[in-house]
Amino acid sequence: MTTLKSKSIRFMALCVAISLLTGCEIKFDPAHTWDKWFKPETDTEYYQDKSEDLVATITRDVEEYEINKVVVLDLVDDKDKVPILGQYMSNRVVEALTRNKTFRVAQRGEVEETLNQLDLKPSFKYTLGKAMNAQALIMGKLLDIGANIDVHIALVDIASGEVIASASEQLIRTRSAVELLRHY
Repeated sequence: MTTLKSKSIRFMALCVAISLLTGCEIKFDPAHTWDKWFKPETDTEYYQDKSEDLVATITRDVEEYEINKVVVLDLVDDKDKVPILGQYMSNRVVEALTRNKTFRVAQRGEVEETLNQLDLKPSFKYTLGKAMNAQALIMGKLLDIGANIDVHIALVDIASGEVIASASEQLIRTRSAVELLRHY
């Protein structure tokens, strides 16, 4: 009897092995199954969420300042250069601000055109804001702090130079984020 039981178990194992090896396939719905299991740590949605958190923080209590229009400058690194990640994150901040609808936001092309017309270096930020009839600037830094990349932005009143609000977020230090931080 044990021989018959042993033979039937072997036969079933053989049938399973043959069916797996002969091309029977198990179908997974890649859009749902694989994406849930193998989703990258950072994707477009990740950066969008981070920028929305930054914007929510800096726009929380600013009604008293009566800011109508802001200029968003590209985020700079520790050398005051604009890396690709700085451009990308500033674009994400602009998108979050337009969804938030707290301020009107100067367009990137408008900012660059005004910089060229005034022949200003990025260090003359307040002159730029005044020339664009904005009441505030949003500027920031990206710092590679080893374990993470620190993103810090500040909302600055152009008339007084006062920092109205500031916010920080930590980005996961992925290989692609570090590459974007190192390229200009």
